[in-house]
Amino acid sequence: MKIIDSHQHFWDPSRGDYSWMPKNDKVLTKKYGVKDLIKESKSINLHKTVLVQAAATNAETEYMLDIADKSDLVAGVVGWVNFEDVNQLQQLKLFAKHKKFVGVRPMIQDIPDPNWVLNKNFDIFFKTIIKLDLCFDALGFPVHLDNFYFIASKYPSLRFVIDHLMKPKICKNDKKDFQHWKAGINKLSKLDNVYCKFSGMVTEACENWTEKDLKPYSDEILRIFTDQRILWGSDWPVCKLRTDYPGWFNAATSLTDGLNLTQKQNIFYNNAIKFYKLKI
Repeated sequence: MKIIDSHQHFWDPSRGDYSWMPKNDKVLTKKYGVKDLIKESKSINLHKTVLVQAAATNAETEYMLDIADKSDLVAGVVGWVNFEDVNQLQQLKLFAKHKKFVGVRPMIQDIPDPNWVLNKNFDIFFKTIIKLDLCFDALGFPVHLDNFYFIASKYPSLRFVIDHLMKPKICKNDKKDFQHWKAGINKLSKLDNVYCKFSGMVTEACENWTEKDLKPYSDEILRIFTDQRILWGSDWPVCKLRTDYPGWFNAATSLTDGLNLTQKQNIFYNNAIKFYKLKI
């Protein structure tokens, strides 16, 4: 089975704009590039990847597009623009001219105001994203579920994907938290323009996680989004905080054991092409 990784990162901490990154972290504060990914994924039939922003700067998006220009492995780039600056609409249009630029991702999980995305001044950005035939990656926590539902329903033509299942607190294993996440994610799944990335689970789990810890969450998204609106992603190298690339891939394939080959092919390959309109 050929694989498209719908969510991974390359970065160079020496660039200086990864403000979220802990200093001197033995896993994260290293440079990660194409050769590193190829080496770590060599046991997997990795065909293409989607490179996703990890810094809230235009410079990092340009850095990623340069990598994409030089590597056939990268099929798409999800970048960043500042929604708070209307002049950035021109930057968005400029990025959109690049053949591998497929969408944008504000770093909403890092913004103190949980209602930031509801700013009425952002309407022009969402309309421009739709007009340019780009996508919106929704990076947040369960606290953002209702606001993301509002945006996704307000713009039904917006291709909208939830990153990392909305980062439920898997390690906490709290029934109340699970029910809150379940209700919100179910509501979002009823919108036809909303997809969900099967990614980021291991870093929300405890260090000694097992597939049993992940299964209630993966079972839920498989039930409500089905194989038609789920995209597998590694979230590499962030996933290395809990496991290596094959470790998460093998867990993900095990968690989808109940699916037939066609359904698995949708999740691990076809849906990334469909959602991001990848030219491969």
